[in-house]
Amino acid sequence: MSKTPSMKFLEYTPFDSINLFLDQLNLGDCTISGNLEAFSCKHTATDRRLSISLEHEILDYLGKSSDSDPSSPVEHLSSRSSRKTLIYLVLTLGHMYPDYDFR
Repeated sequence: MSKTPSMKFLEYTPFDSINLFLDQLNLGDCTISGNLEAFSCKHTATDRRLSISLEHEILDYLGKSSDSDPSSPVEHLSSRSSRKTLIYLVLTLGHMYPDYDFR
């Protein structure tokens, strides 16, 4: 994973009202304090290589998998959009926690 962040913070004013709501949200027994932020998702060359590598690993795994149960979580990875979502998650976690390997 690239140690240099490829994502940039984006000013997104529609989040302002949501963040006001999320700041010190009282739920009775507990209080939630949170906020939303927007970042760009432009991939670095390292991210693109990792993305392609993960895609190949998933496709290889699916090709070797004998699980034909349609309710299996593995079956969801046969959809390209599901694989992309998983890969984006792995890339995002890698940038957020660079000391860990999520592959």
